[in-house]
Amino acid sequence: MSYGYHGKILHVDLGSQTFKVETPGENFYRRYTGSSVMAVTYLLKETPAGLDAFDPRSYLMFFAGIMSGFNAPGLARFVICGKSPQTGGIGEAICEGPFAVALKKTGYDGIIIKGACEKPSILVIDNGEYLIEPAEELWGRNVSECEKIIQSRYPGSDTAIIGIAGENLVRFANVICNNTHQASRAGMGAVMGSKNLKAVVLRGGRLPDTYAPDKIEETNKWFEEKMRNNVLSMWQHNRPGFGVWIHTHGIDAALCVNNYQTSVCNYTDEYTPEKFDPFYEGEAPCPGCPNNCIKRYATEGDNELAGGLHQEALGAFGPNLGNPDVEKIIKANVLCNEYGMDPNSLGFTISFAQECVQNGLIDSEGLNLSFSKDVDLVGIIEKIARREGLGDLLAEGSWRAAQQIGKGAEKFSMTVKKNEMTPFEARSQTNLALGFAVSATGPRYEICEHDWDFDTEVGWDHTLNYCRTLGILDRIPMNYLGKEKVGMYKALNDLWSAVDSLGMCIFASAPTRVYSLAEMAELYHNITGFETSSYEIMRLGNMRNQLFRWYNLREGITAGQDTLPDRFFEQEIDAGRLKGTKLDKEKFHEMIRFYYQMMGWDEQGRPLEATMYDLGLDWLCKE
Repeated sequence: MSYGYHGKILHVDLGSQTFKVETPGENFYRRYTGSSVMAVTYLLKETPAGLDAFDPRSYLMFFAGIMSGFNAPGLARFVICGKSPQTGGIGEAICEGPFAVALKKTGYDGIIIKGACEKPSILVIDNGEYLIEPAEELWGRNVSECEKIIQSRYPGSDTAIIGIAGENLVRFANVICNNTHQASRAGMGAVMGSKNLKAVVLRGGRLPDTYAPDKIEETNKWFEEKMRNNVLSMWQHNRPGFGVWIHTHGIDAALCVNNYQTSVCNYTDEYTPEKFDPFYEGEAPCPGCPNNCIKRYATEGDNELAGGLHQEALGAFGPNLGNPDVEKIIKANVLCNEYGMDPNSLGFTISFAQECVQNGLIDSEGLNLSFSKDVDLVGIIEKIARREGLGDLLAEGSWRAAQQIGKGAEKFSMTVKKNEMTPFEARSQTNLALGFAVSATGPRYEICEHDWDFDTEVGWDHTLNYCRTLGILDRIPMNYLGKEKVGMYKALNDLWSAVDSLGMCIFASAPTRVYSLAEMAELYHNITGFETSSYEIMRLGNMRNQLFRWYNLREGITAGQDTLPDRFFEQEIDAGRLKGTKLDKEKFHEMIRFYYQMMGWDEQGRPLEATMYDLGLDWLCKE
């Protein structure tokens, strides 16, 4: 008997309106676990190289991890995967919330969607039964409007919906789940829009059996007690939540201000927690988890359920745009949840446009695009979502927009692998810098635990406790550039890669939150019955990174793209205790080459045959 998974994958062809159920064996689940590991495996096995992300033959996949969806803290996570229309490589949008549980209840461990509907439609899985319904009346509507209509037809359902940005193929369009949870950073909302698929609607069903349900229940009892003794977890738990971070924790690592032109920000007091109080609307909880990291904020007249504030939005819409206006930031975040756009890429595409206007390269078309509180944030967001005027250019993302503008605009595009940077400073945090450069997905702020946490001066007191089990015994200054940081990054990244692969939440897990690596392995065993270990978990994280790398290489993304924008090598941080810091380009690329060696790659960043055989991925070498 299997535990923790259903043993079925649902294949949906929107073009022919047909369905097929696949039943992989136990070894398939043991090796690939679900989530993005299983998704990238299907991309490699079943889709041809060079396929455009918007080609109907491209896959759009919803996958639960093998641990996703069960009633224990930190398990309400899933992924939407496919080929990214931004990077042309692997696209992975990780999302938390109730939809993760609903996905696990469908009776399928993953949903693989190909083809395209002739007319706007929704995919419904209701108590294990599946159908495709026409939904032309939903096309052109905001997410919250669609949510109300869908709930009137399918009360109590969980939804994954695209907004007008996804319909208009904005390359950084995301998918919004249950009104407020964002599946971002890969453009999966645009892939969904290219298939004329407005929503995925899930209702009913049941979770698969678990191996030791009583022990899983015990996890719930001790997790909350441990959480209350973890200062970082309680920062996430208490108001204003971890979406409001700049005034409390942002300054020590240097801020991204005006598209990384400066770190000088003389209005940080505008971001104090008290400034957010008038807009607070409650929590956006994840089932089974007491941490309640995500809080909802909305302005007057907004749908309050659309206000889930994730970490990137404040930095991307605040200092990055020179904007101290909290109300304007909150409004922009709500619009992201209504129109379906990644706040991070949106913010850095806007700041790219601001710098282009600043240097006389483009016409602002009557909008105020200054780096100031007067920036017309709502106006430019509307134009981008609808692809109107300048918004049509910016809907392509800052890298493609820069190629069209020319005249030196390329240096204002803060991107890696055509994906926008995050508002978390890389010059002062060299683990993050390395991760932003080598990650197959491009920059992600949760690529590894931030250097700030381990810094010799400002790091949390408890952060070496679990790290010692990874071989990290000493604190290293956050801005240190050298080979010692490479080993630290690899361990931290492999760990969070494993957490993502299993379907767990990094904000509940080692190295700095509640679960230790040993406790994660124990929970994995109690769910699946597999005899497992911390060693197997870490190998899983490494395997995910190897598979992602292999897919990107197949799609033409090579070592030449493992770098950062020139600004991070040429300009120093110009404010704060790390004033004068920049990345030495030669040393940084030496770190990258050293990382290749640690990963078992050749000098061009290609996984060695021995590396793939070691992880049981020899089928890729044979192909």
